[in-house]
Amino acid sequence: MTTKQTAKSAVVFLLGFVVATSPEIGFAGVCDRVTALENYNTTGFSPKGAMCEPYVGLANVQGISCRWEFPFRDAEASRAFNDLWTEVARCKDGAQKQHGSSVNHPDSYVQRELITSDGLYRVAQKDKGQINRTLVFLSFERGN
Repeated sequence: MTTKQTAKSAVVFLLGFVVATSPEIGFAGVCDRVTALENYNTTGFSPKGAMCEPYVGLANVQGISCRWEFPFRDAEASRAFNDLWTEVARCKDGAQKQHGSSVNHPDSYVQRELITSDGLYRVAQKDKGQINRTLVFLSFERGN
């Protein structure tokens, strides 16, 4: 074997070892959107297909919100909402926050929240008739 072939074999072996010993085997990439959201301020990279921006919430809490746009009341928006919530619930340990009051909103609005030791995660779906779009949001407010 040449030196080049030996080096290539070593890299392939090392990558195989990392994959074989990884605790995420079978679940590689399942937390990609949550991880991108959490790291947005550092990396500037949004989850695939999303537009993200930082915001300041109540009591000056720092947050990041990412959104995906769909045609108005498109079934794909509902699937995206459910997929995002499933990802948050699978990737983060926490308690789902219960809402007792309705939202005063002219179109439909659904939101789920998860409180974790890292902060608050929100997944929301909003139908916006005026702009003929359905928006799906993934947000994170870092805990103090």
